[in-house]
Amino acid sequence: PRDIADKLAEAFKGSPVAPVEVFKLAGFDAPPPDAKIVRFEGAADVKLSRDVPVYGTALGAPRDFDGVAIEQTDLYVHNVIDYFVRPTVLQGRGDVYGFYVQGSSMAPRFEEGEMGFVETKRPARVGDDVVVQLAAPDGNGGEEITAALIKRLVRRTAHYLELEQFNPATTFRVPSEKVKHIHRVIPWRELLS
Repeated sequence: PRDIADKLAEAFKGSPVAPVEVFKLAGFDAPPPDAKIVRFEGAADVKLSRDVPVYGTALGAPRDFDGVAIEQTDLYVHNVIDYFVRPTVLQGRGDVYGFYVQGSSMAPRFEEGEMGFVETKRPARVGDDVVVQLAAPDGNGGEEITAALIKRLVRRTAHYLELEQFNPATTFRVPSEKVKHIHRVIPWRELLS
């Protein structure tokens, strides 16, 4: 606007100049005379909801798979300990939850204390990071989910899941009958897209 240009010109030169001159003083090419203000789309003015439930997690005792002690996480799916702000890309989705990384078995991919988002409906593919929820007897003849493995999916068959952890580096198999759910960890590149 002319009044702002005059103020800028006064601050720089002490005398009013045309708005085109202010652009030149700032080192920019002058806009064409028919230029229009463009408003960019985006969510900068949208208040994101803090409603993605974070399930209680704790570092569990190592669990033996194929004779190898594998770091596991105690996951309490009925104990919401926090809520994450819902990224724009997850608006309207009820199939997500969050977790805090416990332990160092997936470092440097996931460092202890980092947060992660998980989706429950999209099937995990080989190469995805996953949360494998393991079933345990609940004492009443049923099953409950208490333990989880946060690992990378290497292979999936009708009989087992083959998973990889990075620290210490190892690949191991979990029998399918011990798996209650397998959920995909949403990569940050998708959340920020």
